Formats: sequence, C-alpha cells, structure tokens
Amino acid sequence: MITGIDHVAVVATDVARAAKFYTEVLGMREVARLETSHSGTLVFVGLGETLVELFGGGKPKATGDTDEVGYRHICLGVDDVDAEYERLKGLGVDFYMEPTTVESDLRIAFFRDPDGSPIELMQRPK
Repeated sequence: MITGIDHVAVVATDVARAAKFYTEVLGMREVARLETSHSGTLVFVGLGETLVELFGGGKPKATGDTDEVGYRHICLGVDDVDAEYERLKGLGVDFYMEPTTVESDLRIAFFRDPDGSPIELMQRPK
C-alpha cells in the first residue's frame, strides 16, 4: 500500500549552491546530508513533512521548455503570495510570472531556482 510521497528529487549543477538557495532563500531546513559512492553528496531539505532531495552534477537543460517530459515544477503553498513575492524579490530572486489571480481565485507566481528549475508560489482562497 502506498502511504504518501516521501520526497521529490531535484538535480542541480552544484548541490551546495542549491542547498543554500533552498534553505537560505526559501526557508527550508536541511534534514540530512549523505555522501554516496554513486551520486556524490545528496542533501535533503524540507518544509514540514515535505522533503526535497538535491543531487549535484547535473547538466543544464537544453531548452528549458516547460513542455519537456518530466515534472513541470515544485509548488510551495504560501499564506500571502504578494508578501512572499516581495520578500524573495528583496533577496534577488527573479520572477518570470509576477503574482497573478487565476481560475478559482488562486493567486500564483513563478520563479526559478539557480539552475532554472521552475518553482511556483500558490495562495489558495480563504
């Protein structure tokens, strides 16, 4: 029986840079760091029960096209998209979609991590 999603893996060009971004900019906490013979250093970061496993040594995507096969983005739930947008902009994060209200009154915004992987902020209606 499947009981839940344990973690999502993200491949980065530089695992130390990725870990710093996910912890210092996005506010996740480092949960574990493993040295492996097959994949080098792995860093697990998390928010609540949700974990992201960061791998290093990746190669940049050829196109960055959002229609490439695979996971499209990570979505972070927030209480206030506009406040989080301002906080992240103040830390130098470049958004490619500013806060916008979409269907069902969801408020969203999009930016990229240091390797260009898309991350969404989403505020559900109250």
